[in-house]
Amino acid sequence: MRLTVTGRVFSGMGKGRYYVGHPEYQKRFRECLGYIPYPGTLNLKLEEEGMVRQLKELRSSDGTKVGGFALGGESFSSLACFDGELRGERVTLLFIDVTFYNDTVAELISPTYLRGKLGLKDGELVSFTVDAPNLRPDRR
Repeated sequence: MRLTVTGRVFSGMGKGRYYVGHPEYQKRFRECLGYIPYPGTLNLKLEEEGMVRQLKELRSSDGTKVGGFALGGESFSSLACFDGELRGERVTLLFIDVTFYNDTVAELISPTYLRGKLGLKDGELVSFTVDAPNLRPDRR
């Protein structure tokens, strides 16, 4: 099943740039996903409760796992990844075990700087699709 998710683009706290750009995460993403992501996340604020519910269910299913690690006294969270697409660009939806956001936020990575390539601005409503093989259709 492919799930379509819609949300509003917003600027985060800049932590995605630090974590996604970390050399050890970059290595792990390359091994697990087959690409090195642009250092940062595209953040989308979900507005529909049904979508939030479906992403919560997807979070508990089988995605590509990237293990956590510790370096220099700092802990780095494990996460689950789900492949998808946004306007023809490859994206990966991240479910991070330790995050600053609640379930109404979707965090995406991509080998491309999506904001620049697609001209995305804060407040813009965008949709992406994500592979959700174990997700049941939403019964609203």
